[in-house]
Amino acid sequence: MRIIAQTRTEFSGTHKGASIDIQREPDGTYYIIVKARDGSYLYDGWAPKHVTNMRLAKIEALRGAKII
Repeated sequence: MRIIAQTRTEFSGTHKGASIDIQREPDGTYYIIVKARDGSYLYDGWAPKHVTNMRLAKIEALRGAKII
């Protein structure tokens, strides 16, 4: 996974040509968007409740988009 930008509450990166954007909301939930090179969405939604940190959110993004 290539990191483009990262803060405590946001992540932007790429993996296998897909773009990954993750935002941590004030309530501790994570919203994940993963797009393929052609712009189609591979994942667009809230992470499950067991995702409690950015590392788990990144793993969820890869698994949910099926790009591991």
